Amino acid sequence: MISVIIPACDAEATIERALTSLFRQTDGGWEAIIVSDDQRDYAAIMSGKGISDPRLRFASTGLVRSGCHHARNVGFDLISGTYVTQLDADDELSSDRFETLKPLAETYGAAADNLVMIDEETGARLGTVMEEAVPLVMLDLANFMKLNAPLVPLIRRDLVLKREPGIEFSEDVVANIQLIDRIGKLPLTASSSYLYRVHGRSMANTSGASERFERGYSEYIERLEKGDGFGLKVVNRRVAADGLIAKRALNRAFMDAQRAEPGLTFQAFVGRM
Repeated sequence: MISVIIPACDAEATIERALTSLFRQTDGGWEAIIVSDDQRDYAAIMSGKGISDPRLRFASTGLVRSGCHHARNVGFDLISGTYVTQLDADDELSSDRFETLKPLAETYGAAADNLVMIDEETGARLGTVMEEAVPLVMLDLANFMKLNAPLVPLIRRDLVLKREPGIEFSEDVVANIQLIDRIGKLPLTASSSYLYRVHGRSMANTSGASERFERGYSEYIERLEKGDGFGLKVVNRRVAADGLIAKRALNRAFMDAQRAEPGLTFQAFVGRM
């Protein structure tokens, strides 16, 4: 079975869409753990929408806006599946995602797809992780660090680590660095089975996000170079640090461009490069 952890915060308007994409899966062997991070009763909310399924389970952080990393960890403590993945409450999956990724995750320990970014307001396709992906790419850490979009892997349970405490900005990047450190290379399919919705509330688009990313990248680089290195192998600490230094430089370039063009989004900025 696949355990899907769904953090939910102010998610009433979108979570039905996310769950509908789970109900459409051609591989129905899944459970969804919806973790409230706003003290709302999502079981009651779903019941009010006429949604009832024994595969849905509900939990809470007991807090308000404690962060996706915390909500995911609460959900992780409750999983019962052989495989683990995440789904944001405002995103959705294609119907064949689990059927496609599970055999790869069984063989390699984890697998991801060529995630597609969608503008929530217009429905326009903003791009994919790898625009010219071959049927299957074995992604090493150096090439992962060059990506400017997230990956949402399906991971064999024995290879899953909890999210790092206190890390919210780029927490998915840190988690994927740790994953690739453990498995060596991450299989990436050409199909785009994760639909990542980008909107004004997206972390990269919120006020002050660039400054917070600047602080986060600097903190993570320091930790890789002089601290615990997130538990990575020594050689991968250097690869990850170099990759984050490049990401910090890109973020700084975006900050400069945004000062001249205040309405510029990070996705649009990267698309010009």
